[in-house]
Amino acid sequence: MFTVRFGGISSGTRSDCTGLLDWLEGGIILGSFFCIGMKLRSPFCILAAAFGALASFSIAAVDGEDAGSLPRIFVAGDSTAAPGDGVGRVGWANPFSEFFDESKVAVHNKARGGRSSRTFITEGHWDDMLQEVEVGDLVLIQFGHNDGGAINREPEGSGRPLRARGSLPGLGDESEEILNAVTGKREIVYTFGHYMRKMVADTREKGATPVLLSLTARNLWKEGRLERGSGKYGYWTYQLAKELDVPFIDITNPVVDRFEPLGNKEALDVYFPQDYVHTGPEGAMINAEAVLSGLKGLRPNPVAGWLSEKGESVPVDTLSWLKLPIPEDAEKPTIFLIGDSTVRNGRGDGSNGQWGWGAFLDTHFDNTKVNVVNRAVGGLSSRTFYTGPYWERVKSMMKPGDFLIMQFGHNDDIALNDAERARGTIKGTGDETEAIDNMLTGQPEVVHTYGWYLRQYIETAKSEGATPIVCSLVPRKTWNEQGQINRSVGSYRDWAKQVADEGGVAFVDLNSLVADKYDALGKSAVNPLFGDAHTHTSWEGAILNAQCVAVGLRALDPNPLQEFMTVNIGSGDAVRFTFSPEMPQEAAIIVDPSMTYNEERGYGFDLGTSPDSEDGVFYFSVLATDGNYRLTIEFGDEEQASSNTVKVESRRLLLENVKTKAGRFTTRSVFANTRNSDLVPPEKYAPGGKSVVLNEREIGKLHWDGKLTIEFNGRAPEVRSLEIQRVDVPTVYLIGDSTVTDQPYEPAASWGQMLSRFFNDEVAVANHAESGETLKSFMTGLRLAKVLQEVDEGDYLFIQFTHNDQKEQWPQTYVEAGTTYKAYLEVLIAEARLRGATPVLVTSMQRRRFDSEGKIVSTLGDYPQAMREVARSEGVALIDLEPMSVALYEALGPADAPKAFSNGGKDATHHNNYGAYQLAKCVAQGIIDAKLPLAKALVSDFKGYDPSRPDDVDTFEMAASPFSSDLAPLGN
Repeated sequence: MFTVRFGGISSGTRSDCTGLLDWLEGGIILGSFFCIGMKLRSPFCILAAAFGALASFSIAAVDGEDAGSLPRIFVAGDSTAAPGDGVGRVGWANPFSEFFDESKVAVHNKARGGRSSRTFITEGHWDDMLQEVEVGDLVLIQFGHNDGGAINREPEGSGRPLRARGSLPGLGDESEEILNAVTGKREIVYTFGHYMRKMVADTREKGATPVLLSLTARNLWKEGRLERGSGKYGYWTYQLAKELDVPFIDITNPVVDRFEPLGNKEALDVYFPQDYVHTGPEGAMINAEAVLSGLKGLRPNPVAGWLSEKGESVPVDTLSWLKLPIPEDAEKPTIFLIGDSTVRNGRGDGSNGQWGWGAFLDTHFDNTKVNVVNRAVGGLSSRTFYTGPYWERVKSMMKPGDFLIMQFGHNDDIALNDAERARGTIKGTGDETEAIDNMLTGQPEVVHTYGWYLRQYIETAKSEGATPIVCSLVPRKTWNEQGQINRSVGSYRDWAKQVADEGGVAFVDLNSLVADKYDALGKSAVNPLFGDAHTHTSWEGAILNAQCVAVGLRALDPNPLQEFMTVNIGSGDAVRFTFSPEMPQEAAIIVDPSMTYNEERGYGFDLGTSPDSEDGVFYFSVLATDGNYRLTIEFGDEEQASSNTVKVESRRLLLENVKTKAGRFTTRSVFANTRNSDLVPPEKYAPGGKSVVLNEREIGKLHWDGKLTIEFNGRAPEVRSLEIQRVDVPTVYLIGDSTVTDQPYEPAASWGQMLSRFFNDEVAVANHAESGETLKSFMTGLRLAKVLQEVDEGDYLFIQFTHNDQKEQWPQTYVEAGTTYKAYLEVLIAEARLRGATPVLVTSMQRRRFDSEGKIVSTLGDYPQAMREVARSEGVALIDLEPMSVALYEALGPADAPKAFSNGGKDATHHNNYGAYQLAKCVAQGIIDAKLPLAKALVSDFKGYDPSRPDDVDTFEMAASPFSSDLAPLGN
């Protein structure tokens, strides 16, 4: 019995019959192909064509059962999969059905020529197909060839027909509204990723299984190599498969591997008889075989039990289940990683909590300049990676200018021949061999030494124009009697080094680098770094190992990867920069004046400045996670004297007037704190938020931007080198209002941004105060939540609120001095103590208001006294800044006191650099008076301070930052 299943016709609201014509196209081609085969030119051919039109969508030969009960395989794609004309243009899905038993599965080729992921959806083809999809079906999705076309109309001067089929590039959420030049209707165009995600989601909603495919190869050659994918669409499809946990089949590279040995375009004309994109029957069959081979290699195999004899004969692609990555951009250099499960575990998705370090190495590279492709495979040795299909695929993708980083050894010390793995190598680096009949493969094999296999990788990489780098194997979590990690001494580590040395290639002793880290951390801290007993690392352990790889690469002299490497100062490893290329330093990153900051590189000169700036002032930024960082700065110049002032983030003063003579250098070490606005997300249904609620003036400011920015200033700044290292040190957290915050622009300043200058390299300052804040708003805006997720035992919490809390005209945040003001302070004290931190109350400074006798008139009401009472009742240290500020202002007098305030003295609340500096000295003195242990961390040149005898306001000098604003701070 022969059953025909008819697909539906849906033209929607289209008046041009596009849907019907597209539907008929495939059938007419099928009928025509039938006529050509019969060599008939008669009315019968017309009937055959008409029959083909009706049958083309869904034909299944069924013996004794209704075709409707069969599972189906649907193909959604473009002309490279569509039926075509049967001669010069044949898509792979046309012969695909030959691989399947018609009595067990039906293949429905829904691909349509000329369609992109966008137009396949917007023209209704996807919805038409979706109506037929049922639970248990398989949907193969392949787009990209037409997605790079015009979004609305071809560029001016183009001879191409009017089209509007392109999608926006990438996988993001971008969209663009257009008046479609073809349909005349308004349309919102989305990214390639948006349309592909919709297809995957719709397929899953139907209970079917989506499978994403990379693009078919095109007959395009460059420098003797065949193109491996059109643009980035294959890579984006891979990324989507990884993101959505969808099976991915790379058909591009297997097909290119078959075609490329033929040598040139002319040799491929038999496979591409019409043009460089579309295959003929022979080429279509090769693509179809690649698709089936990939499907058979998935785990589980989704087509098991459905295959015809021809389908069973197609070999299995043993790589497809691994979902191995491919280069994002073929035009860029690629760093290929090869190795075992300690480099890439399983599918690289962290199953069983186990990760390889290769999953995180890309964070140390500028991905705008280089691809990082982790092709390592778990369970393999240097031998089985070489003898299997794994090395051949890497080799075939490799091109001049690429890099190869290899790490083997864990699986080499195993039996040479057994029925389970048969993966061991002969120990050593010599030329010894052993002939075996491989019990696993059933084939004869000559096994070589560990060193021999490494040499093959090295020599092949060099012959391809790539640069090989050898790594020793990472250590296992096994400890010796001295409590240290066992090293691979006299074994695979040393053999890897020997091979690298003999081959004249770079060597990274990862075994020692990681072992040293583990030793320093100790057993209890190392245990969570593993996802199993002793071999495979967890997420955190893999990140640490990747950091060690990056450290080892940076230490190479020369480092062949230096121009591609980013900086991640959050790793805990010291990163050194040198700003004097003529005086390079060991393992230092040379920073050229032209290197502006970008996130991909992770460091660079910022805010339009460089050491070549006219005034010598420059900003240097480094991508950073929340925390404290030690800055070790070497000042000086061979030819001239220098005078240096250093600030971080929004003008937080660290060092001032550090001087050197010509030809002399001096090094200073200080701490800087940086943060972003992210919060640990609350549990589902729990109140809270994912980030601090910033006011409009804070957005984009240096103290919230996720990078550490250092301002090098002074009369004659000269910086030779900078070393940055993340550290855990006691931290003074400041919370308060505009009189405490880091004011971003001159001339306003606060004591909070001056306080760091008065601490040595034992304590860091984290200033979370902000203009306009009150006790209530600091909590409701989740600023307190940010502080409390960071503050820890041994830290300090300095609390100064009053100026805005006392405002009855702010009813949402007003607190009464004797009641709610005290209650809120008590809450903050309790929260600090709960975390082992020391709370310190700081009374607010007075506003500048003199009476007729030159005395300060209080504008703070009962609030300072209320804070003193809380300090006594709670047994909390108090820095009584209010009377000290009165003594300061009165010592200056009505004539000179305005010189301590912002905006030329017109502002009577907010201070300038001089006023903020004097108040910071008051706070430092208050630390001593309160007998806080913190007093030991004050700098040695602070000899105490009497606010009634302030620094001379007329001779005070501080290097002003380059950016200023006449916008007054919030609050008053």
